[in-house]
Amino acid sequence: MTITYRAMIPLDIPVVASLEKEIFKDDPWSLGQFKEEVSNNGITRHYLVACDGSHAIIGWAGAMCAADGTDTDILTIAVVPDFRLRGIARHMLISLTDWAYTKNSPQIFLEVEKNNQPAQALYISEGFEIISQRPDYYGPGIDALVMSKALT
Repeated sequence: MTITYRAMIPLDIPVVASLEKEIFKDDPWSLGQFKEEVSNNGITRHYLVACDGSHAIIGWAGAMCAADGTDTDILTIAVVPDFRLRGIARHMLISLTDWAYTKNSPQIFLEVEKNNQPAQALYISEGFEIISQRPDYYGPGIDALVMSKALT
């Protein structure tokens, strides 16, 4: 199966927001949050989608860099369950990291749920290190690990 990647556009938002509700049941981003983020795509944000052979969206990712030379934050990476473990998240992570390099970011950061071992393994394999923990970040009793990767 061929997977393609492209910039997220406003027409993608209803689909992504709907999938977001399925994947992140406890704390999905709203339609408004996605609209706000994508409105800055290509400026201070870099959002992309992964599509299957039928051009259906099967994953998305986004990052923010407020200004050239500042740190980049990965805000989201998600792949629908039926398409996981196929390298899609890795491809999007590398795309976000490459964009951070173009922004001359000294570091790139992300948060990941403490119990999400597959995601942590992916990030560690791409050079990220755990630097701290945020208690209750994803809700009561759901801690986040903060991870970073030096880019300089």
